[in-house]
Amino acid sequence: MKLLDYLKRDEILFLCHHNADPDAIGSCVALKYLASQLNPNGKFRISADSVSKISRNILNEIGEKVDIEVYPKLPETVFIVDTASVNQLKVNFNELKEREVILIDHHKKTDLADICEYYIVREDYPSTSEIIAEIFKELNIFPPKNVRIALLCGIVYDTKHLKLANSRTFELISYLIKDISFQKILYLLSQESDFSKRTAHLKACSRMEIREFDKLKIALSHVSSHEASCAKTIVSIGADIAFVVAVRKKEGEIRVSARCRKHVSKYVHLGNLMEKIGKELGGSGGGHSEAGGLNAPYDKSKSKEKVIKEVLDLCYKRFVEEYKKAKNQS
Repeated sequence: MKLLDYLKRDEILFLCHHNADPDAIGSCVALKYLASQLNPNGKFRISADSVSKISRNILNEIGEKVDIEVYPKLPETVFIVDTASVNQLKVNFNELKEREVILIDHHKKTDLADICEYYIVREDYPSTSEIIAEIFKELNIFPPKNVRIALLCGIVYDTKHLKLANSRTFELISYLIKDISFQKILYLLSQESDFSKRTAHLKACSRMEIREFDKLKIALSHVSSHEASCAKTIVSIGADIAFVVAVRKKEGEIRVSARCRKHVSKYVHLGNLMEKIGKELGGSGGGHSEAGGLNAPYDKSKSKEKVIKEVLDLCYKRFVEEYKKAKNQS
């Protein structure tokens, strides 16, 4: 397996996307363990510019550590894990291109793969943790309990508590769960939302504009943070599709998260749509059929309010174009 050659390197940095979720964390923890088994004298660490609250709980439970940092020092070998686009990372891109980069991910393949020396991208897997668990199984290496807890949390989180699970998912859960209570996994993933997230949800709903097209309820809103969770919440309370933008003036960054119901994704793949809009805004995007996101630079010559309106109008316009086109072809 070619992947093993890279995991045997003397120094590896495992990089997660911003606000690293349990799937990103579980995958990195497992890869770090595998690398340490293949090269006991190697130097390995996990890095992200931020980690979600649920992920912090999991890390505390299993006694693992993630270095929280922006623009980390890059060793010769860098693994990018569970990340759809380079704009989801706070790294020196020119420096990164000079490194030996390996990508393991389950989102739609984007331009990020072009800079990688080797990649495993399996869009048909509901979580990156499943890809990693399968590698352990193929190698006949049974992970220790803390690594299996991390992988199980990643699988259950990204399958939306098994709603997106398939037969392979259950086979891998059966492989990993020995001596682990499934209730414990659910408990680790069911911590009450923190105050800032609940506040963001309420603000997103209060600022929401609803447009209608072809009997679809299209929700547009904006917050300062937690945009992905807000988009998910808006769809859960009734929208067919939601676009939520977060403009971060200090970081000079625009983030957009989109979520939709299954009947919408039959016509528009949100990962493809976010990739297209991301490029149009000078950034990049990607994701899955029902969940996508983009990051783009913020033009500070424009007011925050103007940028929010322009970005949401663009999302609405491109979505309607793609939806019309797909329906006409069906």
